[in-house]
Amino acid sequence: MNRHFLAMASGVLLAAFTSSSSRADERPLIWQPIKNSDTSYSVKLGMRLPVRLETEAGFNVGVDSSKTGEVVNTPLKFWSRIKTVDRKRPASQMSRDIGINMDGIAGSAAITMNYYEKQIATPSFNVERQATYAVRYDGAQKDWAGLDASQSIKLRQRETGTAFVAVANSSASFSAVGASLGFEQPLGDNITLSGNVNRNFTDATTVSSVNANYSYKW
Repeated sequence: MNRHFLAMASGVLLAAFTSSSSRADERPLIWQPIKNSDTSYSVKLGMRLPVRLETEAGFNVGVDSSKTGEVVNTPLKFWSRIKTVDRKRPASQMSRDIGINMDGIAGSAAITMNYYEKQIATPSFNVERQATYAVRYDGAQKDWAGLDASQSIKLRQRETGTAFVAVANSSASFSAVGASLGFEQPLGDNITLSGNVNRNFTDATTVSSVNANYSYKW
């Protein structure tokens, strides 16, 4: 693994451990089974650390099998997340966090910085802004893969949950640039219908899609 990446990752984690205020309102252990598909399962294991900056770290271990039941892959990924800002007020909400992810098999890694802000624009609409920046290391090439960036703005109707979304993104240090327009519509508590039109300005292609997502928390 590139020594510069490890130095950056260690510096970020060290900043979190220097804080001393504990958080007793959250469960310290993280255990989350995940079904990726009918032939792929994993479990997320980790721990929340009792420090002022909300910090959690752990690993994901999984099993991928063929349709006949033979094991074809056992992915192992290490992760950590440090929440630097988490502010909630009656008319606004803002959060910032830094994530570090490492693939134990491929030797790849990434440092991500996430920003989220939500404000009441009018009595009927909320405005949500989100930005993500990622620096990636390619374990196969043993070199940095460049900077990925994404920014989005979402206008959401408060009563119905209907949202209109605009996204701009780039990858590999702006060698590929794209944008999209879309919508989101919640259908009950567990289903969200979404659609978007994506434009890739690098190769001048346009792709449209409609998706239905189901989620359940227990």
